[in-house]
Amino acid sequence: MQPRAAANQITKALRLALPQDKWFPVDPLAIAQEFGVQVHEEDLGTGIEGAMLSSKKKSAIVINSRIRELGRRSFTAAHELAHYSLHRDRAELRCSFEDLVDTAPHPENIEQEANEFAMTLLMPMDDIREQAGTGVPTISMAKRLAVRYGTSLTATALRLRESSSKSFALAYVTSGQVRWWWPTSRFRWRMKRGQAWPSALLPCDDPESHDTRGLFGIEAKARLGEVLRVSGADMPNYDASLWIVETPDERRPWEWDKIEA
Repeated sequence: MQPRAAANQITKALRLALPQDKWFPVDPLAIAQEFGVQVHEEDLGTGIEGAMLSSKKKSAIVINSRIRELGRRSFTAAHELAHYSLHRDRAELRCSFEDLVDTAPHPENIEQEANEFAMTLLMPMDDIREQAGTGVPTISMAKRLAVRYGTSLTATALRLRESSSKSFALAYVTSGQVRWWWPTSRFRWRMKRGQAWPSALLPCDDPESHDTRGLFGIEAKARLGEVLRVSGADMPNYDASLWIVETPDERRPWEWDKIEA
């Protein structure tokens, strides 16, 4: 079964069983226990967020006891529940933080499949579209929805990116450098991993306007327009920050191409 379909089946069952005010946040570990999966919390050391263990008779989900943030624990649990639902033909799967932010849409990527399942289960598309409306996502919006869904700020922002047709990019920054850059299809410029993040940008929940060239240079200005709107948040638990970079220029890609030609 495909990841979204498997998660949507569970969502339908939850909505039939629970009153609407109990739909969120979803508890993936309680769901796992309903399926007969053993749930454990153990010190898995550094580098491993969770694991799924499976045999012919029993299956278990293990969450690293070092994870303190509730949203991060919830997403890890949903990710491992996905492995149980989709990949329990494998005896053991151990998942790193890198695995839990893998959004690469290439075939046979079981970590990306598990993330797709987890986001669909924790943040169903019909609800997130209703909550987010038609505007460009902001850090303020991501924080509000993270509370609703019991998810991390990063996972919530990634789901907002998936649900939106607007032109913006998410930047995950550590030690002053871009670690991940997630643009929507309409955002026509990319930062490379390891590229320096502009020190002039300060975290803010609501977007502030900035000169594109001053932040990212002349190439970015040529492809994104004169002005960018940026919001951002420090995430001390990860020693990182998350940013939403929006271009208010509404031209479609073919319109840009025509001007450049």
